[in-house]
Amino acid sequence: MSRDLVDLSPGQLYKLADLIHRQEVEKLKELNFQSFVEQQKYLNDAKDARDKVYRILESTKNMMAQTKDEKDTTKQDIAKDVYEYCTKGIGLSLQLFRSYNTRLTYLDKLKSHSDDLIKQLKWLNPATQQKEAQRLALEAGMYKKATLEYAKKFQHFFPNQFSKWLKENKVKFEDLVQRNVAKLGFKGPFRNLNDVQKLQVYENIIAEAGLGNSVVTYSFEALGKIGVAFLVFTAAAMVWNIYTAEDKLQAAVRDSVNVLTAVVSLEVGTVVSAAVEAGFVALDIEIASAAVTVIGAVAGFGVGVLIGVAAGALLDLIFSSGTSKVNITDGLTICRVAPMPDGLELARLIKQNYPNL
Repeated sequence: MSRDLVDLSPGQLYKLADLIHRQEVEKLKELNFQSFVEQQKYLNDAKDARDKVYRILESTKNMMAQTKDEKDTTKQDIAKDVYEYCTKGIGLSLQLFRSYNTRLTYLDKLKSHSDDLIKQLKWLNPATQQKEAQRLALEAGMYKKATLEYAKKFQHFFPNQFSKWLKENKVKFEDLVQRNVAKLGFKGPFRNLNDVQKLQVYENIIAEAGLGNSVVTYSFEALGKIGVAFLVFTAAAMVWNIYTAEDKLQAAVRDSVNVLTAVVSLEVGTVVSAAVEAGFVALDIEIASAAVTVIGAVAGFGVGVLIGVAAGALLDLIFSSGTSKVNITDGLTICRVAPMPDGLELARLIKQNYPNL
């Protein structure tokens, strides 16, 4: 079956977000939580991930209506690119990110940027701000192009010789990142680079893995100050998929969870032991005594698992610092594992059964 993303209308994206959320709630209710408060934390995050989709779609809908009323072709063209950037980004997150807490982090960044673009567009007067109109058009167009390109790379990635080489040579994530910092001639540790430089580093790794060169123009003028953080997270997620593709931990989790029905609650000690046995130490993630969050591939088409409530926050920390050697200190005492809905398969069903949404 094709792995290509399904192109959905806004109405179909609403439907997909709702259907995914309903299935997530069913799985979360199967888990044996220690308290109602703990269960609500998981349920609230799942709801937030769904509602974030709703809010982005609503704001872009209002933007399109406003620019239509203003009858300014320059603003209408920019609005169309912002709209396509946001809807394609939402489609990518729903169909590829099986963990809702990782999806929520991604959507948070997308919403921050879309809100900024819409605000700029609202107060733009192309007649008197020609240079600003050109800059905003460049930014909106670049993000639309970049999002489409990342979607292709995510959906067509298979573990390859580069991933195998990383695993066989025990290359740590931070070593991979820092090596590419040096290749690009940047100075100092990755965490001290600006976001455009961090994006260049991750894009260089993606190219090194044989997935093609970047389509992005690396300048703050083209990328803006807010949206570049979104691209860093997206590119880093692709790198993380490449890096973890041959990881034994992911296979261990996959083998321990029935893809259709099983859910598992693991005490911290059990997870730590299992992680060590599965080769988790090779990822060089320090597991704090207070909590553990195990992260597999960000996007994939095998078993989609929810592992730990802070998965997205942990990944964001790893991606921004360029090292997986981070402490997990979110206070959790249980690691939750459950198969998450397959957004790609659900998207196909929605496209077929609700063609007119």
